[in-house]
Amino acid sequence: MIVKDKLQKAAVGVRKQAGDQQEQDVAFYLRRAFKDEDRVRVFHDLQLCYDGEFAQIDHLIVYTFGFIVIESKSIKGEVRVNAQAEWSRSYRQQWQGMPSPVKQAQLQLKVLRDVLTNNHEKMLGRLLGLIQLGLGGRCYDVLCAISSDAIIDRSKTPKDVAAKLVKTEFIADALKDLMRLPKLLPVALRVFDTRPAFNAEELKSICHFLLTEHLKLRPEEQDVVQAIKPSPVKDRKVVDTQTVSVWQVAEKPLPATNQAVKAAATNTAQLVNGLCKHCQTWDQLSVHAGRYGYYLKCHMCQKNTALKQPCTQCHSPYTKVRKDAEKYLVDCGGCGYVWRVL
Repeated sequence: MIVKDKLQKAAVGVRKQAGDQQEQDVAFYLRRAFKDEDRVRVFHDLQLCYDGEFAQIDHLIVYTFGFIVIESKSIKGEVRVNAQAEWSRSYRQQWQGMPSPVKQAQLQLKVLRDVLTNNHEKMLGRLLGLIQLGLGGRCYDVLCAISSDAIIDRSKTPKDVAAKLVKTEFIADALKDLMRLPKLLPVALRVFDTRPAFNAEELKSICHFLLTEHLKLRPEEQDVVQAIKPSPVKDRKVVDTQTVSVWQVAEKPLPATNQAVKAAATNTAQLVNGLCKHCQTWDQLSVHAGRYGYYLKCHMCQKNTALKQPCTQCHSPYTKVRKDAEKYLVDCGGCGYVWRVL
């Protein structure tokens, strides 16, 4: 299943264009292999941050038993990896060193793992309603997808590194070998495979969380990425104003079909003043409409802040900003919640 598709970008420069084409090629093979596989979820161009460390992940696989980060690398000519796992490439018949894409993927995997393990209580269910299952024992792997027309010299490459180097057209096969998904035998009857497995709801929750984290860093993609609607939750409570961000309003969730109730509640909603997310200014802002919807222009730092935010109730990114007279309202397409941001 493709959760976040590869977005089209206007790449500038020969190298940028080659890199973007390589990512498009990998995305093509991943789509062909896993678009109808519910046990495998695919992200492209996922950005995450933990403790000030950023990770721009070319491709992420979330599957029943764990996570796989794929780094796409466009290489023309020949690439060598020596016994010390140092990389070099030929360019116009001259050899030069290059950063290890495997090491880069491992650093991205560390950020991913930190984000997940420090937020697992937001995603996973409870065992017998008491004990968090957590993310212990899950599989964490990396692969490097190299251009199909590159020549790879593996003669001196360490085995553990060589196993991670894959030509683009073989990426799906390499993933299937790593994931080892059971074909016919139900999970409950597996005897020799002791890996802890995510169920369908946990996979959905993890993917929803990752997409929400991405949109916090890339709010301009709110309207173009695929939204994951979480399962409806019964008996939602009124949100405590102390737990709501500066953008949000404390009010009861409203049925999506009752427009009159939503409008009435919005008029009495408690509005929290908006802030510039960059410099925290609140009195130097003006509202504008752009390609990706409404946003605030800060005249202090000259930066923009999107009005659109994930839902305060179900955390769905499937929201929409609309203008009602002089007010700006946000509607959640997942649970029907509505709040006023300005």
